[in-house]
Amino acid sequence: MNRQLLRDVSRFLKPRPLGASAGTAAIIVGLTGLGFGQIGHANRVALSDVDCLVEPSMVVELGAAVPGQLAEVTFDRSDYVSVGTIMGQLESSVETTVVQIAEQVAVADTGVQLRQLSASFGYRTQQRNQELLASKSISKQSMDQVTTETKIAELQVKQEKEAKALAKLELERAKANLNRRYIVAPISGTIMQRYRNPGEFVDSDPVYQIAQLNPLHIEVLLPISELGTVSVGSRVDIKLDVPGFTDNSFRGKVRRIDSVADAASGTYGIRVELENPELTIPSGVRCQADFLS
Repeated sequence: MNRQLLRDVSRFLKPRPLGASAGTAAIIVGLTGLGFGQIGHANRVALSDVDCLVEPSMVVELGAAVPGQLAEVTFDRSDYVSVGTIMGQLESSVETTVVQIAEQVAVADTGVQLRQLSASFGYRTQQRNQELLASKSISKQSMDQVTTETKIAELQVKQEKEAKALAKLELERAKANLNRRYIVAPISGTIMQRYRNPGEFVDSDPVYQIAQLNPLHIEVLLPISELGTVSVGSRVDIKLDVPGFTDNSFRGKVRRIDSVADAASGTYGIRVELENPELTIPSGVRCQADFLS
């Protein structure tokens, strides 16, 4: 936010009540500040022609989650991207191979089938030896050996199933490591800058700068003497200072009022939110704000 520009302007320009002299303006502002509420008609302008700036509601410096060499950068300056769009990726041949291996291990079912077959055979053998033991055709030692081998086979089946569950988790980890090498848009917005090109190595430095243009934020600085004249939810008429722009009047609402004023300039900040669903309202331009009672 270019607050310094607004502070410099606020030293020379003060908000003016529409259709009132300087003396009348002081009386109106004073009454409002003392809590007398709105004066006159509900749509009467309380503060008008206040200098402001139109800015994106969010600016993101987007980079890769891990260091690496850029293999692909898909978008460039002024392109619009939606949230979740893959905007580029790092070189990831090793990570892709790891995912393929993990997928094969996770779907392999031969080990479980082998252990189940062995356990099933052990159970049938145990049943037959129970009959032989009853007729004293085999010793107790032989029966104990068959019983133990059957239990071991059952535990091996359980072991294989646990290994298969771990293989699925390893697959998820391999996919997560691969996904970290993609550069994904966290917001919907317009690309302001592209800092890197394919083939370059990136670490913690950004690759893109993205601006969210819906909604827009209108940043306004008012003198401390006007503190209390504007409240959250107040309606604001915004007029863009853009020559040749046909439709330059819009309606916004106050969303934020700074709790701490700037002592150096004697001002405090107000943020107005302006909906921009069609992305037709330009950002980064100056404007005039009329605060309605």
